[in-house]
Amino acid sequence: MQIIDTITAISFFLISIALTALIVFRLWDMRKAILPRHGSDAKTIMKRALRQLNVNADWTQDKDTTTSRFVYQGGHFSIEIVEGRKFATVNYLYFYKADMDSIENVRAVCNLCNLNAENCRIVYTVDGKDNCVDVHFISEIPVAQDSVEESLQLTMGNAFRWQNTFTKKLEDLGKNKKSDQEKKAAEIDGELGLLREQEMAHQPEGPGWHETPSEPYSLGHVLSTTMGLTDIVPIGLTMAGSETARTMTNANDILGMSIHEVLIEDGKFKHKSAFSKLDFYDPRDLSEERHMMIDFEAEGQTKDTLYYRVTLSLSPAALDGETDDCSWKRQKSATSIMIGYDLTPSDERLAHFHYVWKEAMAKVNSGDEENMTDEEKTIANMQRPHIAENFHIGRQLYLQKRFYEALGHLTDAYHELEAIWTGNDRIGRDSIHETAYLIACCYMSLRQYEKACFYIQATAPFGIGKYTKVYINSLVNNKDFRALDAIDTLLDDLSRWHENNFLGSDDDDDDQYDPNEAQLDSFISFAKRRKAYLLVDLGRYGEAEAMLTKMLNEPENSDFALNELAYIQKNK
Repeated sequence: MQIIDTITAISFFLISIALTALIVFRLWDMRKAILPRHGSDAKTIMKRALRQLNVNADWTQDKDTTTSRFVYQGGHFSIEIVEGRKFATVNYLYFYKADMDSIENVRAVCNLCNLNAENCRIVYTVDGKDNCVDVHFISEIPVAQDSVEESLQLTMGNAFRWQNTFTKKLEDLGKNKKSDQEKKAAEIDGELGLLREQEMAHQPEGPGWHETPSEPYSLGHVLSTTMGLTDIVPIGLTMAGSETARTMTNANDILGMSIHEVLIEDGKFKHKSAFSKLDFYDPRDLSEERHMMIDFEAEGQTKDTLYYRVTLSLSPAALDGETDDCSWKRQKSATSIMIGYDLTPSDERLAHFHYVWKEAMAKVNSGDEENMTDEEKTIANMQRPHIAENFHIGRQLYLQKRFYEALGHLTDAYHELEAIWTGNDRIGRDSIHETAYLIACCYMSLRQYEKACFYIQATAPFGIGKYTKVYINSLVNNKDFRALDAIDTLLDDLSRWHENNFLGSDDDDDDQYDPNEAQLDSFISFAKRRKAYLLVDLGRYGEAEAMLTKMLNEPENSDFALNELAYIQKNK
């Protein structure tokens, strides 16, 4: 009996060994079929795949890396197989060469392509010797016997597709962007001016705080306008700059002092900050001396304006037997204003207008309309110099972000144009439209969206361009009940444009009438962003999330979508 049990045990043991060996061999066969061949096996597989493409390759070996170099349809490729890796690297090197001046555009297009690419990367290298930028395509394919031929063929096709896409996008960006250093400097200059002018527009003391060398603000004017101190009797004024200090005692000199002189001299800031102490008598109580602290701070400059802040703080009187805590003497009083010191006098602005007017009319008379700027075209269309003058000065003030001042000139031009336009000629209509557009932009910047909407509606019917963008923005920013319907209608119209191929040429800059494909795509992206923003603003998070999730895959909208989705998650 024991012998039988022993034989049975041995039999089971041998059967177990056999089954284990069978499983191991089966797994080994499966592993060989799935995992990449290394060394000569991977090289053999890749050679066979290259033969399918009718390619003759040169092979080299460097330690554990096997490299194949070959030419395919005019492009120079290489494939690297590294021992121990499951993927081979396919390189399409130097498929594009650009000047060093275009490196920013190259970087932008590389990022754009990589956002939309799968299983490949578009990278660039800088060639300091030739002062150029080289662009390369890199992808990886699995080294598996049953799929390498198909993967390689697909990758080679993708390489050429991305080459064409990259080239077109870079050329389009070059046309539109034209990396202009002077323009960038002007944009920075404009941003500073915008910040300062927006602050001035919303300060409680009013928006029109601009002075000129010929019409400066006096200390007496500032005190009466901001603090209501109209009839004070100055005793003394002590001023301290970074390294200097001086005292004035004459009452008329103190009140008549140009306040910009504390910081500004010869059109430049001489101090970054300064401090003054004013001692005076209030006519309501000439028995008690009062004190005011005045702080001056430089706040930056543009090519036309120096900005500085004046902060005034009136010290309350001390408590005594005759002054209780509710007395007017005890009331705290302080204010702060931003002032713009304009370097360009009005006569120079008029001289500049007359120059632009003469240039515009000369080009019209000589038939040289093709070389006219947009401003020259609008001014020439207005025909009457005083209307064109208002438009020109208003436009210049708008570009300087001086919106309140710009509105005075632009609205005068608009109403005069209204009075003389017959309603039949496109030239007169275009002049009114451009003026209404600038007025609407001013009101948008001042956050007076209803007025902006009123004026921009004068440009209807809307096309695909800047007028429509301002109209949509005015509705959305004002939370107008018409906003969502307007955007949906616009998106439907844009879809029909695509379906019917109503596109202009790529060289057509007039996107208000006949947009090219790039302009149309950009406008669709704008409309989507505005709709998504509005849905979020209305608290319709479900609809907004569905829309924003799709927008994550769109290069122009991905950053916006990511931020809005984060906002939704935070506020749900």
